[in-house]
Amino acid sequence: MTEGLRMWRPAERVLMLAGRTSAYAIEPRGEYVFGIVAEQPMRARRGRDRHMVRPGQLVAWDSSGAHSGESDQPWSARLLIVEADDVLANAAFPSPVLSDPVLAKDFARVHRLLAGPATQLERDGELTTWLNAVVRRYSTARTATAAAGEKEFRLACDYLAEHAERPISLDELAAVAGTGKFRLVRLFRDRTGLPPHALQIAHRVRRARRLLEAGHTAAETAVRTGFTDQSHLHRHFRRSLGFTPGQYQRLMAATGLPAHQDLAGQHDITADHRKRPHQKP
Repeated sequence: MTEGLRMWRPAERVLMLAGRTSAYAIEPRGEYVFGIVAEQPMRARRGRDRHMVRPGQLVAWDSSGAHSGESDQPWSARLLIVEADDVLANAAFPSPVLSDPVLAKDFARVHRLLAGPATQLERDGELTTWLNAVVRRYSTARTATAAAGEKEFRLACDYLAEHAERPISLDELAAVAGTGKFRLVRLFRDRTGLPPHALQIAHRVRRARRLLEAGHTAAETAVRTGFTDQSHLHRHFRRSLGFTPGQYQRLMAATGLPAHQDLAGQHDITADHRKRPHQKP
């Protein structure tokens, strides 16, 4: 259930959400999810791990696996979904629930900034500064060293991004990278937590989002992004963000925020946290 959920894209590699919900499920392939909740605690899970996220706490989910959340009562949330970049490269958050009031307050400020009248350069700079802070304080690097296999990995990643809609074989990808198939799969898992085919699907889903935002139908989008048919797109799209292509398109169209407009009626989550005591689940 969602109440007044807003979704918009303030920058090429960033999606933002704000609103109220009582459940969610996301499989963030190649993306990182950051957020804070208000009003109610949220029970979150990733694999066998269980977490209680209380109002005012910050969550930092890396792309190592699907995660979901639920509560007996709807909670308010602000979320940022960020595609992996040089700041987030190899970052992992084994403990995704962070009790850091200063970082949470800065997150809320950056979230509001990204919905306001700031210039793109200011938005990019403030977001990069905040991401660098959370990575520096709470991230652990993945096991691979930066130098070992970096050239091969980068060649393969660039090729996947440039030809995401094509049916690429592992032999083809390994030949482009100039390495063996097994080593290439291991490089991908070490650096992204994903096998190559999952990263290709992630590229397709992200391109599908942009086509849907531009007004293309789900059927057109499926063809243009390399999915076998509309149902194939539907399945992977919903797994990535918890919405169907049609729901996503309607949410993005309904928000329609001009650059200067903040989210009318949305809570100041850090203020809520100051006014309300933590509620026990």
